[in-house]
Amino acid sequence: MQKIPLAYDEEKRAWFLERELPEGRYEYKYVVDGNWVCNEHEMKTKPNADGHVNNYIQVARDGTSDEEKAMRERLTGPDPDLTKEERLMIKEYLEQYTEQ
Repeated sequence: MQKIPLAYDEEKRAWFLERELPEGRYEYKYVVDGNWVCNEHEMKTKPNADGHVNNYIQVARDGTSDEEKAMRERLTGPDPDLTKEERLMIKEYLEQYTEQ
């Protein structure tokens, strides 16, 4: 566990942290007045075995490779052709919002 302080942007009136991250999923929480909390307005994980819930961000590549362009066209075309894994990924993504 690593605590990284946020910076406050006076103009935007918001706290932020900017980092270069490799592709992957990153879970996090905020420390507010000494308490670990999730932001209800950001994506959250399902409760783990201990009942803990975290915020998370999914970092993806820029999607400019030929393979990624072809996949994007396949998935967003008039007759999308999703694989079993893609359907499961979308289902899990949508389920996090129906539980709230």
